[in-house]
Amino acid sequence: MTKPVEGPPWGDEKEEPTILDWLKSVLHGKPLDLPKPDGLGAEKLRIDIGRGIGKRVFSASTKENQLSGSDGDGSEAPSSQRGLTPARLRVPVAFLLGLVAQAGLEARGETLAVSVGLYLFAAALIGWAAWEGDFTISQAPQIDVERHTLEIRIVPLVLAFFFGAMTFMASGDNQFTARNITTWIASIVLLVSAFWEGRLPWFTWWDRLSTWFRSPDKSWRLKGWHLLWLLIFAISIFFRFHQWQSVPNEMVSDQAEKLLDVVDVLNGRYSIFFPRNTGREALQFYLAAATAHIFGTGITYETLKIGTILAGILTLPYVYLFTREVAGKEAGLAAMALAGIAYWPNVISRVGLRFPLYPLFAAPALYYLVRGLRRRSRNDLLVCGIIVGMGLHGYSPARVIPVAVAAGVLVFLLHREAHGNRWAVLTWLMAAGLAGLMVFVPLLRIAVDMPQLFVMRMASRLGDAERALPGPAWGIFLKNVWDGLLMFSWDNGDVWVNSIPHRPALDRVTGALYNLGIVIVAVRYHRHRRWIDAFFLLSIPILQLPSTLSLAFPGENPATNRASGAMVPVFAAGGTALYALVAWGKRQWTSRRSASISVLVATLLVLIAGVLNYNLVFDEYAQNYRRSAWNTRDAGQIIRGFAESIGDYDSAYVMAYPHWMDTRLIGMAAGKPTRDYALWADELESILPIDRPHLFLVNPRDEETLILLQELFPDGVLTRFDSALEGKDILIYFTLSEDAPAEFD
Repeated sequence: MTKPVEGPPWGDEKEEPTILDWLKSVLHGKPLDLPKPDGLGAEKLRIDIGRGIGKRVFSASTKENQLSGSDGDGSEAPSSQRGLTPARLRVPVAFLLGLVAQAGLEARGETLAVSVGLYLFAAALIGWAAWEGDFTISQAPQIDVERHTLEIRIVPLVLAFFFGAMTFMASGDNQFTARNITTWIASIVLLVSAFWEGRLPWFTWWDRLSTWFRSPDKSWRLKGWHLLWLLIFAISIFFRFHQWQSVPNEMVSDQAEKLLDVVDVLNGRYSIFFPRNTGREALQFYLAAATAHIFGTGITYETLKIGTILAGILTLPYVYLFTREVAGKEAGLAAMALAGIAYWPNVISRVGLRFPLYPLFAAPALYYLVRGLRRRSRNDLLVCGIIVGMGLHGYSPARVIPVAVAAGVLVFLLHREAHGNRWAVLTWLMAAGLAGLMVFVPLLRIAVDMPQLFVMRMASRLGDAERALPGPAWGIFLKNVWDGLLMFSWDNGDVWVNSIPHRPALDRVTGALYNLGIVIVAVRYHRHRRWIDAFFLLSIPILQLPSTLSLAFPGENPATNRASGAMVPVFAAGGTALYALVAWGKRQWTSRRSASISVLVATLLVLIAGVLNYNLVFDEYAQNYRRSAWNTRDAGQIIRGFAESIGDYDSAYVMAYPHWMDTRLIGMAAGKPTRDYALWADELESILPIDRPHLFLVNPRDEETLILLQELFPDGVLTRFDSALEGKDILIYFTLSEDAPAEFD
C-alpha cells in the first residue's frame, strides 16, 4: 500500500487504498482509517467499490454506530442511491440462501454439502451487511449512573440470617410446615430489605395502590404497539392451548410418577424434595395439586398439563424483555412471536412434565441480570438472585442458571463497560447470591441430609454412578457440545415424548433466522466488543450444559427438555435476524411503499413459520406420539365399563407383560389413581376361587398367559378390543357369575 501524496483528497493525483487492502486490514482486526472527502462532512465517507459495481455512501460516524448504520444523532440514514447496490442485495440474498440451506438440511437429502455451502455463503453475506451497516439493530444504551458502595441495613441482615438458620433447622424432616414456611418467607423479605437500594419495594407498591384507590385512573391508553404485542401474545396462547387435551393424548411412566406425588400432596404430605423416581424438586407437584383443587381436574393428565402450559406462556414476556435489552423492542417482539408459535417450546409445555420450568426461570434471570448490569442496578441483580433460587425448586437443569449468571458477570467485568464499577458489581453479585441462597435454604438442608438422593440424577449422567463412561470424558463432552449446537438446525435427539425424533428443534424459517442472527451478533461483538453480545453468544452452550454434560449416556444428548433454557437466547437470535430484515428495508429504501415490502416479507416469514409449526405439533408430533405411546386410556375405559356394569374395580386385572403398558396409568385412566392393576401370570391361582365376574386384559402377544387363563377359567369369554392404531389391540378375557349378563359396556 502506497502512501498518499499531497493533493485533492479524492483526485487522480493520489493512490487510494484498495478494497483488498481494506479487507486485509479488517481480517487483522485493524481496519484502515480511510480518508474523508471534502464537502460531505466529518461523518460521511465515499468508497469506490470497484468498476462495474458502482459506488455507495455509507455512514461511518462513531464506533458505536458503525454496525447499526445510524447517524451520529441516532437517526436513520436511508441510502439515496438508486438501483441494485451491494447494500440492497446483501441482506435479501443472505435470507434467501439461508432459507434454502435450512430447507436442504431438514430434508437430509443428497444435497447436504450444497446446503452447508449455501449456509456459509449466507453467513458471509449477512456478516458483510452487518459490518457495512446495511441495517440498524438498536440496543439498550449503557447507562452511566452514580456509583454507590454496597449499603447494608445491618438489623434486617442479622435477622435474615437468624430466620434462615431457623428454616434450615426446621426442614430436617423433608417437610414444609407452617413454621419453616413462615421463617423462610421472613428470611427472604429481611435479606431483600438489607440490600435493597432506596425505598423498599413493598412500601412503594402500597403507596401506589393506596393512591390509585383514592383517585383511580380509569383511563386505559393502548397504543398501536401495545395492541400488536397483545395480538402476538394472544396467538401464542392459542398455539399453546389448541387441542391441549388430545395432543399429546396418552401419559407415560414419568407422568404416573408425578401424579402419585400429587396424590401425596393432596393427602397432606408436603415434601420439600420428593424421593420417588430418583428424586424430584417440589414446585410442579404443588402447582398440580393447586390445579386439581381449584379446577376440579383430579388426578388426570389435564391437571399436569394446565400448569406446564401456563409456565410456557409466562416465559414469553421475558423472552421479549431479554431480547429488547439485546437488540431493541422490535426484535423482542419478533422473538416472542417466533417463540410463541414454535414447536419446541410448545411440545415441552404440553407433555405435562417439569420441562418448561427451566426456561420459565432462565428467561427472567437472564433479563434481570442483563438489565441490572446495564443500568448498574443492584435491585435488579437482587431480583435475579431470588429468581435463580426459585428456579432451583423447579427442574434440576435449572441448577445451571447460577453458572450462566456468574458467566454473565465475568464477561461484563472483562469488558470496558465495567470500568470503574468492577468492585461494586462484585459486591452486588454477592448480595444476589445470598438472596438466591436464602430461597434455596430448604433444599440446602435436603442436599446436606440426603446428598446422594439430591445429586443422583445428575451424577448418573455426569459420572460413572450408573455406568462407566463410554470413552474419555473430554472427548465425549466436546462431541456433546457440537451435537448440542447442531440441535437447532439439524437433529434435536431421539426422545419421542418431547420431540419429533431426529429433526431440527426449529422449523426451517426460524432455523435460518437463528443462524443469521448468531452471525449478526458475532459481527457486532467483533466490531464493538460489547459485553452483552459476548454473553449472548456464550449463554447458549452454557444453558445447554444439562444436556451436553450427559457423559455416561451421550445418546441422551441433545435433549430438548434439558436444553430448554437455551431457547431464550436462541429465539432472541431469531428475532434479531427477523428485525434486521425490516431495518434493512427502512434504511435502504427511501420510499415508504418500498420500505414496507420488508415488513410484509417479515410478516410472511412469521406466517409461514406458524403454518410449519402448526403442522409439526398437531400433525407430525401428534401422530408420532400416538404411534409410540401405549393406549392406557383405552384400557382404563374398558375397566371402568366393566366396573360400572357387570363387575367392580377390585375384580379387574391387567396381565403384566414386559415393555407393555404402565399399569398405574390404567388405574388413573379408570378413575382409581392409586390402584396398580398389574397381575403376573404366576399370581393367578391366588385369586381362586372366583365367585363374581372377573376381567383380565391381556397383551395379544402373551399366548402363554392366555392359555393359562383358559385352563383356570374354562367358562370365560374372550373378546378383542380393536384399536385404531396398529399393534395396540387388547385381548379381553372375563368370567361371569350365573346371573351376570354376557356383555358389558
